[in-house]
Amino acid sequence: MKKTVIVLLLAGALVIIAGCQKKETAAAAAAPAEIVQWGWNAGEIEKIFAEYCRQTGTALTLNYSAVAQQEVFQKLQTTASAGLDMPDIVPSEISQRGTMMSLDLWEDLSKAPYGFSVNTFFPYQEALCKNEKGELVALPWDISSAALAYKRDLAQQYLGVSEPAEVQAMLPTWNAFIEKGVQLQQATGGKVFMFASLTNIFQIASGQNPSPIVANDRLDMDPVRKTLEMIVRFRDSRVSDNIIESAPAYNASYVDDLHIFYPCAGWSPNYQIIPNDPQGPTHTWGLIVPPEGCFSWGGTGHMIPKAGKNKLEGFKFVSWLISKEGAVWQQKEMDFYLSSREAFQDPEIASMYNSYFENQNLGDILFGAIETINVRPVSPYDVTIQDTYNLVIENLNSDRSLGFDQAAALWETEFRNKAADVQ
Repeated sequence: MKKTVIVLLLAGALVIIAGCQKKETAAAAAAPAEIVQWGWNAGEIEKIFAEYCRQTGTALTLNYSAVAQQEVFQKLQTTASAGLDMPDIVPSEISQRGTMMSLDLWEDLSKAPYGFSVNTFFPYQEALCKNEKGELVALPWDISSAALAYKRDLAQQYLGVSEPAEVQAMLPTWNAFIEKGVQLQQATGGKVFMFASLTNIFQIASGQNPSPIVANDRLDMDPVRKTLEMIVRFRDSRVSDNIIESAPAYNASYVDDLHIFYPCAGWSPNYQIIPNDPQGPTHTWGLIVPPEGCFSWGGTGHMIPKAGKNKLEGFKFVSWLISKEGAVWQQKEMDFYLSSREAFQDPEIASMYNSYFENQNLGDILFGAIETINVRPVSPYDVTIQDTYNLVIENLNSDRSLGFDQAAALWETEFRNKAADVQ
């Protein structure tokens, strides 16, 4: 009798366990899949992701890990070397992208099961998204074409003109720009500058020179010298102030009456000008094509690690970001201007207005350049190149006796110390 009871109890227990296992399996199957993403757009990206799920009917959850833009490469190295779980989506800002792309960590998004076509985005971005093997390992998010923004009231006060067409006609070359800057210094007793920071000059000069600095493991100093020569000219003529771009004084310069011009990409009004003048506009702004043309500045791309646990779903999300549907929604709801050629065929989408810039259509300049703009291809040495420029610019700021030849020699020495394998 006891044996019978025990057998029945055991049988009942097995039925209960089996039932629980079925329920757990069913619950697991019903739970939405999770994609893990790193990035520096917390709050914004969750809103975009919710719309993606709504538009596509996708049942997903997003585990978004906030990482400072300048710390992504270090976090990537730490995660990979420690054998930790990789996310499904990794962002890459342009100054780090080439170095990140050189690591054998990424899916080629042009191949199955992804099959992404580069015709989706703009021609200049292809060189910024392919590694040295020609693999498409990043998808661009925002448009990075850039021009020159200026404070209209200060331009009228010190240059005698304020309308974009007039300002641009006055400054057809960098020589003419420097000449006006010297006159400005003389007229204001050295108080008012065309630019606030030598880093601005670097961003423009480097962006306007698409020649590779390192190709086939060989260093070409010509593009470096061209950039440094322009930086030194602006410093020595005092056409540019020497505020460190990361310093609070640089942010404050957007609202002062001492600095007129700033490099300006499509993301600059919302991420630089308005945040530094939230009660404004203190100044009304204008936008012009700089001497020697528009250039590429900044820009975020998304990469899919091979080791991601839900990488295909991660790819579907980041590819939707630059689909026509995704780009149109983000522009209208988030004021983001994104890398979808199809969306930009609509003149309304290709327009850009901002209350700080009066009634000027910024898209005429910023988006008029995107089909023809030239860029320097990314390289595995980009982090080292950026670090070397930062060091040399810091020295040029702190030591006015450091001339062009010395700066170029310092640049080459520092770079070769960090990249000994480059010829």
